[in-house]
Amino acid sequence: MDEKEKCEDPEKIKENENETFQSEDNPNMEKKIIELENEISNLKDLYLRKQAEFENFRKRLEKDKENFIKFANENIMKDIINFLDNLERAIDSSKQSKDFDTLLSGISMIENEILSSFDKKYNLKKFGKLGDEFDPSQHEAISIEEKEQIINPQIVEVYQKGYCYNNRVLRTAKVKVAQSKN
Repeated sequence: MDEKEKCEDPEKIKENENETFQSEDNPNMEKKIIELENEISNLKDLYLRKQAEFENFRKRLEKDKENFIKFANENIMKDIINFLDNLERAIDSSKQSKDFDTLLSGISMIENEILSSFDKKYNLKKFGKLGDEFDPSQHEAISIEEKEQIINPQIVEVYQKGYCYNNRVLRTAKVKVAQSKN
């Protein structure tokens, strides 16, 4: 490089390079630029459509989730309505009959129907019977009495039954427990 080239204005050099560059490939470059701009435009459009699709999908999922939560207990409610109908019939029958034994029998049948239905359909089970061995994971000892000749603590009185749903305790049974004096 000679001294003259070193001293030339840098902007002039850049202009000359641009002119040379443009003059050589001008038609091909313009075509390529247009193609790339079209591709960018298409990709932007595709991106916006995918973004809108995703937003609609998210909204649909949210609505499905809300409906699932809203109507999740529908089958249980239908069963409860049937049980309420049976209770209503028992009450109406007791008003006409005045027979306590018949009323008690009817209510016991309704209780058995409820427990049987909930056991079969929902795996809901009642527990806490007299004579059962005390299990602190299922029973809550409200009171304790000491007795002779008891090996393991056992239930001698049930204040409130316990329930488990799919083998998970929903409510512990509240019981009186007998244990050995020793």
